[in-house]
Amino acid sequence: MILITVVSANSGKHVRLLSRALARNSEPFSIFFTGKGVQVLAGDWLDQIPEDSEAVACTESWTQFSSEACPVTEGSQTDHSRLAAQATHLVSL
Repeated sequence: MILITVVSANSGKHVRLLSRALARNSEPFSIFFTGKGVQVLAGDWLDQIPEDSEAVACTESWTQFSSEACPVTEGSQTDHSRLAAQATHLVSL
């Protein structure tokens, strides 16, 4: 499994393209959004993430960015650690 950690608000295009390519090739992946990276959650691209992929946003980061409901599962750095332990490859954007 590939873990994509999104920490930059400017990485939206790269996250969308990478997740689309991984899904197209049936590569298992998960995405963890933290810091300013939670801003990438804005938009309508999240439906491109396959159901068997896990998308988690750091709750603390999300609440600093928005008062609306988070469009993915909210979690903590403990979730990030769990995903990293399960991953065979790590990508940070």
